[in-house]
Order: sequence, then C-alpha cells, then structure tokens
Amino acid sequence: MFKMAVSTKTEYALRALLELTGDGGGSLSAQAICARQNLPKKYVEHLLGAMKNAGIIESSQGSKGGYTLSRPSHKITLYDVMRAVDDSNHEMECGKSGPYCRGESCRLGGLFDEIATRQRRLLNSYTLAEIGKIYHGAT
Repeated sequence: MFKMAVSTKTEYALRALLELTGDGGGSLSAQAICARQNLPKKYVEHLLGAMKNAGIIESSQGSKGGYTLSRPSHKITLYDVMRAVDDSNHEMECGKSGPYCRGESCRLGGLFDEIATRQRRLLNSYTLAEIGKIYHGAT
C-alpha cells in the first residue's frame, strides 16, 4: 500500500489558511489563527512568512492588521501550499544516485517521472475552496 505522508508544515499551513477563508474576508493575526487552531505560534509564523513570500497570503500592520488571502481560495491549490512551505512529500522522482542506483541503465526513471506528473496534477486539482468544504463537512 502506498502512503503519502502529510507533513505538519502542510497540515498547519492548511489549517491557518482555512481560518483565513472562514473569516468573511477580514484580516487575522497569527495569534488569532493559532488560538483558534491550537497551533504553535512560532512555527505558524514561519509558515505564514513562507506563504507570504510565495504570494498566497498578504499581511498588513496596525490594529486591524493581520493576514489575508492574496487571491480567491478557488485559485490556491494544495500543490501551491506544499511548495510554499517547502514540503517535499509531493516530490516523487528518481534521484538517480545512491548505493543501489543503476544509473542511466535503470528503466524505472520513466515510471517515477510519470507518477510524479500524475501526483502534481492530483495535488493541483484540490483548491483551498474545495478543501474548506471538506473540512467544514459540506459535500
């Protein structure tokens, strides 16, 4: 059975983003996000910074400041989030090195490349809007 591990980076990033989608478009502070989701603030602040750098969220200063989505939730994919937080679990590619690698004579590279392409396509098919519906129990 093939298992794809979901890292805490991706899980916490998604939970933070889901808070931003469910707040009527208003800004939320890292502290508010962490309190609502019971997440470690320092870790989440790092993830929020990475998502800001990737253009998924924006931040503003001041008493009404905080984080907001930089684009609609139906335009943010699971793959976008995983790449933003540097979650390498979405990468299934032949490394073409290692003690048991047969190098260029190995014929499995094409298979792994095809699996990686399909996996990226699958991860890109889930938007934050769809994940939010699943998360909130809507079908």
